[in-house]
Amino acid sequence: MDSQPDIIFKVWGSRGSIFAGGPERSIFGGDTTCFSIETDGRFLVVDAGSGLRALGHQLMTRPEGPPAEIDLLLTHLHIDHICGLPFFAPLISGKTIVRLWNSVYPDPETLRDALSRGLAPPIFPVDTTVWNSLEIRVPEAGARVALGPDSMARAFPLNHPDGACGWRVNSSGRVVVVASDHEHGNPSIDAQVAYYSRFSDLMVWDASYTEEELQNRRGWGHSTWQQGLKVGEKVGVNRMLMTHHLPERTDDELTDMERAAQALAHRTLFAREGLVISL
Repeated sequence: MDSQPDIIFKVWGSRGSIFAGGPERSIFGGDTTCFSIETDGRFLVVDAGSGLRALGHQLMTRPEGPPAEIDLLLTHLHIDHICGLPFFAPLISGKTIVRLWNSVYPDPETLRDALSRGLAPPIFPVDTTVWNSLEIRVPEAGARVALGPDSMARAFPLNHPDGACGWRVNSSGRVVVVASDHEHGNPSIDAQVAYYSRFSDLMVWDASYTEEELQNRRGWGHSTWQQGLKVGEKVGVNRMLMTHHLPERTDDELTDMERAAQALAHRTLFAREGLVISL
């Protein structure tokens, strides 16, 4: 009998900037960034983009009901990474304790205030008291965040406008690293990304741009799949998952990019909604 995997990683949204639908985007999907990680008896979520809505629906319809607790590891507060929160049924129902973690803000109330300003009337018709139910934690970058008997996470800085943090999740000897949204090219920050990504079983990398597009988009906070493969090879990553696809990118374009990346590193995939990776 096959043993149970230590980590089950699932993609719920992999677009960047804004939702993008239509038949030409049906394979990779149109929802914005959201990943789930089931490990060590716990349920973790990385980012709260529009993909969080479908995740919440799935959790509420499980025979055993939603998890009693969910840890939400947030990279940053840009709208494409938080727009799913008002639609996250376990949080709105009050049946699940949701702890939100982020290392960019100095204290919980500063983060809660920023979140309330971004998702409040007249921009969004939600009573801001709903965010009071979030248990907000702001660990320092590099600090060990205990997530279970044999699991922990650590945040590290990313090079992105307004600040962002990546996450390294360790569980039962397996490691998942999420490094989106990140612009490669700042030596100090790149060194930290490389350090926290070393020998990971799965690294999720920001591959928004082609090399040609990047020339005119310096400072926008995103990278290319070619840069990701170089980092992954340097630090001994086992598998690479490219994400944060531009909203205008079609299935055909992403398939071509994926094939080009696989020609250089065959254990490379481009994130698509519904993709499950067992580690």
